Amino acid sequence: MPVLVSIIVPVFNGANYMRAAIDSALAQSWPATEVIVVNDGSADGGATAEIARSYGDRIHYIEKPNGGVASALNAGISAMKGDVFCWLSHDDRHWPNKIERQMAEWEKRGHSDIVLISDYRLINEHSDTIADVRLAHETLAAKPQYTLLRGSIHGCSVFVPRKLFAKVGTFDESLPTTQDYDLWHRMQRAGIEFVHMPEILIDSRWHAEQGSKKINHIHEATQFWLRVVKDIGVDEREALEGSNFRFLAQMADFLATNGLTDAADCLMEQANQGLSDILVSIIIPTYNRYHLLAGAISSALKQTHRRIEIIVVDDGSTDDACSLETIVARHASHIRLLRQANSGPAAARNRGWMAARGKYVAFLDSDDLFLPHKIESQLRFMEATCAAFSHTSYFRHWARKRGLVRINSGAGNKFPQIIGGCGIATPTVMMLNNLKDNFQFPEGVRLGEDIILWLRVAAKHGIEGLDSALTVVRASQESTGYDTSKLSKGIANILAAVREDVDLARHETEVARLAHAANTIEAPTI
Repeated sequence: MPVLVSIIVPVFNGANYMRAAIDSALAQSWPATEVIVVNDGSADGGATAEIARSYGDRIHYIEKPNGGVASALNAGISAMKGDVFCWLSHDDRHWPNKIERQMAEWEKRGHSDIVLISDYRLINEHSDTIADVRLAHETLAAKPQYTLLRGSIHGCSVFVPRKLFAKVGTFDESLPTTQDYDLWHRMQRAGIEFVHMPEILIDSRWHAEQGSKKINHIHEATQFWLRVVKDIGVDEREALEGSNFRFLAQMADFLATNGLTDAADCLMEQANQGLSDILVSIIIPTYNRYHLLAGAISSALKQTHRRIEIIVVDDGSTDDACSLETIVARHASHIRLLRQANSGPAAARNRGWMAARGKYVAFLDSDDLFLPHKIESQLRFMEATCAAFSHTSYFRHWARKRGLVRINSGAGNKFPQIIGGCGIATPTVMMLNNLKDNFQFPEGVRLGEDIILWLRVAAKHGIEGLDSALTVVRASQESTGYDTSKLSKGIANILAAVREDVDLARHETEVARLAHAANTIEAPTI
C-alpha cells in the first residue's frame, strides 16, 4: 500500500481562492492522499463553508471557532490519518506532481527523519506568473540550517513525516505570524534536517488580501529571530561562517533587508561586543632600541580595541638593560617581557608568537607605530572576511624629514602577484595565532625573513589587503630598504626560498619578476 499523505488546507474567509487550492490538492498524481479543509471560524456569510461542502466526501471538512492559522493546522493534524503532513494555504496551489516528487525523494532517503522543501512560483491574484523563486541549492545543501536562517522555507512546500510531531510538538497557537518558523526551528534544534529539492512544486499567490499583510508582525518576528540566534551556540556560528562576528553581521543584514531593523541593530550590537572580547597579541621584538621602544609600546597601549596583550622580546640587547626594564615595568599589567640571546628578528618574533595567547597576532617593530584604530579596524576586517592573514597600507616616515608618505599596499587577495614584488610591511600584518602550528619565520634568514613567511602563508591561505593606512613605518639610513646591498641580499633570500617551495615555484612569471628585481635595485632618496 502506498504511503498516505494528508494535505491540510486552513482557511478563513477564503471563498476568493480556495476552490483552486482544493482542486490542486485533489489533482495530485500520488494515488494516496487525503485533503482536510479546516474552516477557522470564517465570517463571510457562509461563503467559505458552501464551497467546502460542495466537494462532499472528496474532502474531510472541519469547522472550528476562529483561533488563527496555527490552531487550524493543529486541528488538521489531530484529524489526519496519513503518515505525512503537507500544508496548503487556501490561496496557494500544489503542482500536480508535488507529492509524488517529494515521496520519491523521501523513499530514496529511506523514510528518514527529514523535512523536504522546494522552490516555488509567485503568482498574482489573476494567477499570472510574477517570478520563479529558486533557492540557493548549493548553499542549502552545504548548510541546511540556512533553510531557516535565510527564510527559505515556504510552508506550502513542506513534506513532513508525521512522526516528527511526536518529537517536537505541533504549531504554537500563541504565535499569530511566526508559528511556522517556530516549528521549523524546534525541528532543526532537535536534529531534523531540512532538505531542499531544487524544483518548483507549488504556486504561491501574492495579493493584497493576504492575512500576513494585515497583521503587524514586527514585534513578534523580532522576538522570534533574536531567540533563534540565541539558541545557536558560538561554535555552530563559527562552523557556519568562520567567525561569530561574520555570522551575526550576516544575520543582521538578512533581517534588515526584511524590515526587522530593531532585530538587526540588536545583532550588530552583539557582534561588536563579541569583537571587543577577542584577545589580540601584539609582538614587539627589540634589539638596542630602548630609546624608540617606549613610543612603539605607547602606540600599542592606545589602541581603541582594548583587549590586547603586548609581548616584548628582547633579542639580546646590549645598550641599556635597565632602561628596557623600566619601560616595560611602567605597564606591567599589559606587557610580558621575554629575553633571549641575540638570534635575529625571525627568532625574536617566533619567541613572542609561541607565547601569544590571543586569537590573532600583530607584529610591531620597536621603531614603528600603530595608529589608534589599527587593531580594531583590522580585527573587524578579518572577522568579517574570515581572512587568516591580512595587511594594510601604511605611512612611511623618513628620518630627519617632516611629514608622512602614504604607501598603498592595495586591497584584496594579492597572491601570487606579491611573489614578484612584496610591499607588505611587517607592522601592517595581522594573522590568526594558530597559523604557528604550521608556519614560523625562517630563523636561518636575517634579511627577507618576513616576506618569506608571508609568501608561504599566502600560498596556503591567501593574503587579504585592507586599503587603510594604519601604521607608521620609520626609515633611516640603517634600514634595509635604504642599503642596496642589504636589500639585494634580502631578495636573494626570498628568491631561494621561493625556488625551494613547491607551491610557489609553480608561478614562474612572478618568480622571474623577483629575480629581475634583485638585479635592478635603486635605493630610495631620503
